[in-house]
Amino acid sequence: MPDEQKDAPGGRAEPVQLYRFRVRTSDGRELVSAVAVVDPNASDQNQHDPADALEELDQKHETESRQHDEDLARSQQEESQRHAADLDAHHDDISGKHVEALDAKHEGEATKTEADLKASHAEELERHGKQLDEQHRAEQEKLQASLGDKHQGEVQSALAELEKRQVEQLIQRSSERVKALRDELARQAADFAQKPQLEQDFWEKHLAEERQREQELRQKHASERKQKELELRDRFEKRLEDELGKKRDELLEAKRKHLDDVVAKQREQLAKCGEELKQKQQQARQKLVDELKERGQQEVRMRADALKKRQEDELKKRQELLQRRQKQEKARHEELLKKKDQQQAAPKQAAGGKHR
Repeated sequence: MPDEQKDAPGGRAEPVQLYRFRVRTSDGRELVSAVAVVDPNASDQNQHDPADALEELDQKHETESRQHDEDLARSQQEESQRHAADLDAHHDDISGKHVEALDAKHEGEATKTEADLKASHAEELERHGKQLDEQHRAEQEKLQASLGDKHQGEVQSALAELEKRQVEQLIQRSSERVKALRDELARQAADFAQKPQLEQDFWEKHLAEERQREQELRQKHASERKQKELELRDRFEKRLEDELGKKRDELLEAKRKHLDDVVAKQREQLAKCGEELKQKQQQARQKLVDELKERGQQEVRMRADALKKRQEDELKKRQELLQRRQKQEKARHEELLKKKDQQQAAPKQAAGGKHR
């Protein structure tokens, strides 16, 4: 576009035209060229050859096109890098949230599994404890019954032995009393014959003494029997207490060992279950990571292809626009040169006609 016009000094002359060219790059920058002077009144020696002007314009267009392509390529490369970085950051953020959610889910599953297994183990221990307690109670009752039967046998045997000894004592005493009575009767036989009342008193006194001795003997035997029973009972109770305590200690030790074995197996089961669950969760986590990675790569390829197509379309449109503008500029320049040639040819034709 012309910025200003000047008239040459002396005579009538064509106006001088000044031009500036504005070029907008792909990144939005606007460049303004230096002032281009078009002076139709200049001498021929200062005039450029139209062919040279067109060649310079073509070179300028070529440089401009190359610069335009380089700027656009650099801008598109920066955009692609920025787009790839943003997409990677977005993919990392999404993948991190997915993995974090999966880890939280796995942690909840592991906690629930461990709690359920511990509850099951506690129930199992309680069940084992009750079964052992019932078994121990039955064994203690069986031992107590066995000791009771044995005690009854010992009591019967001891009382039978005591009764036998008492009967032997009674027989021996009776034999001794009969002998003493016979001797006493023989000694007092003459007196009894003279005084019958004396014999009657003798027998009454003898029977009363015998009844008294028999009663005392029965009381003694009853006391001995009761003492023996108490002795046997105390011995039985002590033996029962000792045997039941010993049996209780044996059963408690067996219960402790059994429950320790159960707890050890439960711990192994818990560790094995935890390890299997951990491996399963690690496999699931790795599978999710691989799927997210593959999905992210597919998305990167798809978006990269879409960006590349858009950039190619943009490059094509801008090249077409630049070529159209350069073509218009070249057409204006050719028209200007043509007009200049016509202006230069007009004075020559006028001079030639006057001469004739």
